[in-house]
Amino acid sequence: MNKSLQLRRSSEHTGERGIELSTRAKQWDHEHQETDKLDKLFNGHSAGEHVSLTNGVAGNDGSNEETKPSNNIPIIANDDSRHDCEQCHHVGDKAREYLWIESRPKEIVTETRPREDVLIRSIRPVPITIKRKPFVAHPDSKAKLTTAGTARAYVAATEDKPYGTTHRDWTRNHSHQTVLQQHCDFFDTDKDGIIWPQDTFHGFHKLGFGVLLSLFAVLVIHANFSYPTLPSWLPDPFFRVYVANIHKGKHGSDSGTYDNEGRFVPQKFEDMFEKYASGRDWITLWDVGNMLKGQRCIADPIGWGGALLEWLATYLMLWPEDGHMMKEDIRGVYDGSVFYKIAARRASNRAYGYE
Repeated sequence: MNKSLQLRRSSEHTGERGIELSTRAKQWDHEHQETDKLDKLFNGHSAGEHVSLTNGVAGNDGSNEETKPSNNIPIIANDDSRHDCEQCHHVGDKAREYLWIESRPKEIVTETRPREDVLIRSIRPVPITIKRKPFVAHPDSKAKLTTAGTARAYVAATEDKPYGTTHRDWTRNHSHQTVLQQHCDFFDTDKDGIIWPQDTFHGFHKLGFGVLLSLFAVLVIHANFSYPTLPSWLPDPFFRVYVANIHKGKHGSDSGTYDNEGRFVPQKFEDMFEKYASGRDWITLWDVGNMLKGQRCIADPIGWGGALLEWLATYLMLWPEDGHMMKEDIRGVYDGSVFYKIAARRASNRAYGYE
């Protein structure tokens, strides 16, 4: 015989004793109704699944859209946060897994809490993490880009181009070079692995830069990158740049798309557009300015200046009519494939008298 029935039979007594027993019977029934409701809500959840508490506000834990509705777990909103086994209902095989079932009425709410397979990209106490959210591949994306955080040695892989540049088998033909070395390949006209100052001048001129800008590019590039890439400690009087050691010329305050060995990091490339271009497939000069400020490292004037000049040169080379530098063109700058396209287009225009 259950306790509720015993209390009800005892409540048939008259007087104050009967009223007290009747009240206790009603409370017992209410508590068991709450327990049955919880059992139904948790039907289907594993026995060891953790259930957390909330202070009457569902999902107000600083997380945001990264939580998934399909992972929602029903809980009981409660003002208290103490664990009293006399007032809780265990739903798992561990002592911390419990729900409050106090007899007073409660509101059943839904909390979206983070799990191990849910990425939390931002938290409310740190607004900059909300303003600049890193790239996360869309779950419904059909792209085959996996492990975006792993650097690719010779493939400039992105979400839209997981196999890099496939035009004219670019990636396959350059599988012996890192992506950073591919970026320099256009300027190595005789393919001997050494870029002379005159090679840089002719390369920039083919890309549409005038004589003065081409000379300025020679001065900046060879003055800064010649010595770090030399195979010896002695300075080179000709200020040549050695492609094999070009990774030693990597500077700070950049996007981080090239790692310290010259590989291509898809995550960092996608972060540029996710953080500073609102996830668009194009970026403006204004967005680039925000990115340069956001990526600056302390006490790094060479990195600040290098990043600024590189992006200005990229904008002048692409010169988009609407001011939008397309994501695919930027990717082509990183692996150097877009240099050949621009040079060929300009040569064709000159042949037909368009320039």
